Amino acid sequence: MNTDSLPEPSAKPPVGPWQRRVRLLLRVLLALAVLYAVHAVSIRWAEPELEAKKVRIRALRTEVKELGQRVEQSRVRQKMAERQVEVLRQANNLLRQEESNRQAEMQRLQGEVEFYQRLAGTSGSQEGLAVYELELQATASPQVYRFVLTLTQNLRRSALISGSAGLEIEGTRNNQPVTLKWKDLTSASTERPEFRFKYFQQVDGYLTIPEDFQAERVLVVLRAKGSKTPVSRDFSWSELMAPAAAQPVPAQPGTDNPGLEHEVKNPGGGR
Repeated sequence: MNTDSLPEPSAKPPVGPWQRRVRLLLRVLLALAVLYAVHAVSIRWAEPELEAKKVRIRALRTEVKELGQRVEQSRVRQKMAERQVEVLRQANNLLRQEESNRQAEMQRLQGEVEFYQRLAGTSGSQEGLAVYELELQATASPQVYRFVLTLTQNLRRSALISGSAGLEIEGTRNNQPVTLKWKDLTSASTERPEFRFKYFQQVDGYLTIPEDFQAERVLVVLRAKGSKTPVSRDFSWSELMAPAAAQPVPAQPGTDNPGLEHEVKNPGGGR
């Protein structure tokens, strides 16, 4: 075959700048179309799930709001409960204090009744001179105590009685039993307190207890003029020093009981 007679293939025409721009624009449009189609498909596929999530978010917001309201209500109720508890506590304290005051008043009145019953002899006791009560009070000075003696006599005797009172304290020193006499408890110049009365009288004074002495009992001895037999009564030291040991001493008859005669001689003084 003679190849010289075949026609030569025609050459491609050159591509100009305008054609290249058109092709580029077509490619961009095609890419945008593909992206739009993908976006549309994604939106259509995700739209139900997105709507469900929106509904869930709205429900959660409502629930959070309700929980906040419940928490606030709980705080208010807690404050009210705390206030009620405080009011109840204060009321309980007031009731306890009132009950304590009432019991103290009843004990005071009972003490006065017993006191005047002893004076009048209506309690069955016809005794003459007697030690009704002893009180011990600590002072600012260590080992020094103030004593207050309440002495009584039956009203039916209605006669002046006079004499002196003395105190002795039994206890231990260096594990040995010791009894401190009046002279051991006071200075050498201190006289025994004197009494002079018809119905009742209080006498007082001061005692000094040695530091190395352990007190156990206090003995009160009354020596009345004209009587050879002393009157005595002993008291437990621990009971005397207890906070509730001191019994209230009745008011002395005077303006409240003008019909009850009372004569008192202060220690160291005249009638």
